[in-house]
Amino acid sequence: MAHNWPRDRKHQTPNCQFHSQSKAAVEEAVNAVSWINQSVGSQPVALEPFIKTVLAGLQRLLAKPRRKKEPIMLAMLKGLVDAAGSSPSLSEARTVAIALVAFSAFLKVDEVASLCCCDVQFYPGHMVIKILSSKTDQLHQGDEFVVRSRSATCPVTRHEQYFSLAAINPDNTEQLFRGIVHTRNGEKLRELGSLSYTRIRELLQAKLQSLGYDPALFGTHSFRAGGPTLAANQVVQDQMFKRHGQWRSETAKDGYVKDSMEARLEVSKKLGL
Repeated sequence: MAHNWPRDRKHQTPNCQFHSQSKAAVEEAVNAVSWINQSVGSQPVALEPFIKTVLAGLQRLLAKPRRKKEPIMLAMLKGLVDAAGSSPSLSEARTVAIALVAFSAFLKVDEVASLCCCDVQFYPGHMVIKILSSKTDQLHQGDEFVVRSRSATCPVTRHEQYFSLAAINPDNTEQLFRGIVHTRNGEKLRELGSLSYTRIRELLQAKLQSLGYDPALFGTHSFRAGGPTLAANQVVQDQMFKRHGQWRSETAKDGYVKDSMEARLEVSKKLGL
């Protein structure tokens, strides 16, 4: 018997097309169907050669170029220090200290956040920063970084200033960078706790924005990348360069470096054309 299907569009079966710009969304759909296949004793559709080919094609089709954050340049760091002035508040001194230690010691934000007061030791002309463990330290042997004293952007001077303003006992085992509370007598560090990754990112990006930079172009890794970029373009000895950044391979090290235009032009200059 013939069926008289409704002609009115509002009564028609909806068009259930699936649109996605993400390969992950398609994989989730395939995995869901595969789970149903397995539950009834059939071979998972994800193992079908045709499905594997489709997923590989989608990976190429939907691939998006990775947008790396820009490294912090020395001029930006100087601007950050100058904005804080010679007599900064505790909040300003803390932000400057975070930026300088990440930049000068090539540290990741989680390493900065995990620093304890006793991990920083001061000596005439330099300071030593101890890292108990990191992602690159698979054996958890710990490492230490030596940072020297030199100029107005000197990490040593600014850390000494931060220690003084916060009344930090250098033998204290509490976190170095903690939250700040406001009292009648001014600012002071909280007794316990540590700044989170998100909070450190907010502090650094807010400071960059106040200096006129687009915060979307920079992230927390921008400070870790800024130090290596400056060191590479100053032709620091490779062995010392990798040790300072805890890198075991050239690939890992080079991923943090953005060559200067002058360095890039050296290639064509050497051609003698």
